Amino acid sequence: MHKIFFIIILLLFSCDENNVNNSSNHDHNRVYVSLQDSDAVSVVSSDNLEIIDEVNISLSSVNCSEFESQMECEMSGCMWHEMDNGMSHCMNMDMGGGMYAPHDISVDNTNGYWFTTAMSGFQVAMYSTENNELIATYQTESMPALLSVDEVYSKVYVSGGMPMNGPTNKILELEYNENSLELIEEWDVQFTYAHGIHFDEISGNVFAVSKTSDFIAKFDPNQVQVPFVNPMIASMDSSINTNFNIEPRRLWPIEISGKYPYLFVTCSAGDWSSGSNYEEIPGQVQMWDMRDLSLLTTYEFETYSRPWHIEISPYEDKIYVSLSGGEGANGSSNSGVACLEYSVSDSGYEMNQSWMTTSPQYGTLHGITLHSDCDGNYHIYSTGRSDGSMYKFDAVTGTEIGSVNLISTGSVRTGGIDSFTPPCVH
Repeated sequence: MHKIFFIIILLLFSCDENNVNNSSNHDHNRVYVSLQDSDAVSVVSSDNLEIIDEVNISLSSVNCSEFESQMECEMSGCMWHEMDNGMSHCMNMDMGGGMYAPHDISVDNTNGYWFTTAMSGFQVAMYSTENNELIATYQTESMPALLSVDEVYSKVYVSGGMPMNGPTNKILELEYNENSLELIEEWDVQFTYAHGIHFDEISGNVFAVSKTSDFIAKFDPNQVQVPFVNPMIASMDSSINTNFNIEPRRLWPIEISGKYPYLFVTCSAGDWSSGSNYEEIPGQVQMWDMRDLSLLTTYEFETYSRPWHIEISPYEDKIYVSLSGGEGANGSSNSGVACLEYSVSDSGYEMNQSWMTTSPQYGTLHGITLHSDCDGNYHIYSTGRSDGSMYKFDAVTGTEIGSVNLISTGSVRTGGIDSFTPPCVH
């Protein structure tokens, strides 16, 4: 009798243990989305699209109106406003409603942190993936843009070139641990408005692209800075002057990502004019060799598709691209997501479309991330910048699986997105 009772208890315990493990996997498969106008980051279950948490991005209680000098104003993350009557005053940065305006999101799956750039707050913030509590911040001198994380050496690289705040040619190299986020180095990439940024874990190099002047840079953070050598600079567009001070915004590079030895850059492009010259330039994805910064091939979408952010599959030779769409002389291109396959053969390099999913109902798709769960399923998640929603797609077919509205009240702009995938428990 005692033996039977023990077996029953053991079986119940085993079932409970399995339930805990499954629950752990379920609870920890999640997606982080920045709510730019709401000063918040939404934490969403990647499984059922339920909102798990909403993290308030209130990094300080600074009252910008208290500062009377331009230096104090700008060093505090505020904006110095020159008025027509000769008077000046310090005011909060306004990026569409948010005092801090969290923009990009990047997750360190290995060490359990996530980061966001608070554009209006001029800060980079680090949070715990365990409880979403703020761990540390770093105050920037320029409005921070995008992020890329080195999970092995606990570093995060930050581009600082949002056009709303004036030019900068600096990339920040920050080091972090369980209670701090500190500046290690400022990298001068020569060109202004560095936006897209990518750390490659194989080569150890960092890559950045200019949003306005169509240049790409590569540098080794373990070597000393030598202008035009480290970082190395290359022009993305042979039809423009290679003067760094000229900002044609012809290709309009948005984001750069890669899988060794290849880099991929999204270019929003569109209408472009210079004097009497006018062009309708197709939105495109450029494929580069990261070893020597040579352009390998280009895939062109419709002119007004406006490819935005990009995600590279670590499992296959595939690229996932968000298309913001828009109106143009040739009509409108619907917003959506696309999958490109790239290949290398004796005949050269190719990129071909595997699938594309578009809809007039998608609100200007912006951020994009690829998430794999513990059952071997791969899904794409993308943010609707103008409708406050997040959409889920099958990564193999492009079929839309579902969506969730993340904004209950107020302005709706969503921004960056990244996913957290914990070690699977079986």
